[in-house]
Amino acid sequence: MLCTTPTTTFSDPAGSPESGLGAVARRITGLLRVGGDTSAGLWKDGGPGSGMNDSLPVGSTRSSEPSVDLVMGGDAGPHELADAMRAADPRAVAKLFDLYGQHVERVLIRTIGRDHELDDMVQDVFLGAYKSGSNYQGNDVQLKAWVSRIAVFTARGYLRKRRRKWWLRSEAPNELPEQTAHDANPHMQEVLRRTYLALDQLDPDLRIPLALREFEAMELAEIAEACDCSVSTIKRRLAQARKAFERLAKKDPLLREWLEDEN
Repeated sequence: MLCTTPTTTFSDPAGSPESGLGAVARRITGLLRVGGDTSAGLWKDGGPGSGMNDSLPVGSTRSSEPSVDLVMGGDAGPHELADAMRAADPRAVAKLFDLYGQHVERVLIRTIGRDHELDDMVQDVFLGAYKSGSNYQGNDVQLKAWVSRIAVFTARGYLRKRRRKWWLRSEAPNELPEQTAHDANPHMQEVLRRTYLALDQLDPDLRIPLALREFEAMELAEIAEACDCSVSTIKRRLAQARKAFERLAKKDPLLREWLEDEN
């Protein structure tokens, strides 16, 4: 399933029009496929990844199996799923996956790019939600923002670990994930690859808001909540990230050509 993120121009309400990654993002966002595109076929059976149930307590169900007690909509109250998470009901994480599995995968693939560990990271997010569910203080409507925060935390940790292993680029380049799309022409694939090479050089605290804003078109308030900081902090990080990305992109002939075309 191809991403349906609109290809409109993004700009911050109180900031300057898009530049740098924003100009490139409008043309390559569709190459980042979500759903059925992960290495282990996360969505083949409509439920969690192959090892997820083995990590859950006895009594949990696959998300493809309807839960008798957890039925969202209709007469369901605003705290039904939230209460189930707080009660450590093992079926709650399956319902949470049903509701927000694709959203989590989309957040991860936008922020880290295509990666062979993506399936495991998606599972880590929902296992983390299950383990910390007893501390959740919101209602059902706020669960998406909560899961987004866990996804960002997971992505940040992974990116920092990957940056510490920068030597793999020269020691074992074949072990690095390819930022390509099967249905794109070679030129577009190369643009995508180089875009993520540039993003790899940014600090995760700058990279994540930038990717969520430009690739996922998330609102500033949503990004701030996902990153667990204020909107003013996100605005500042976005400004820094855009300048840093544009500086890096201008050093690459192909990306520089794209930026010049947009300008």
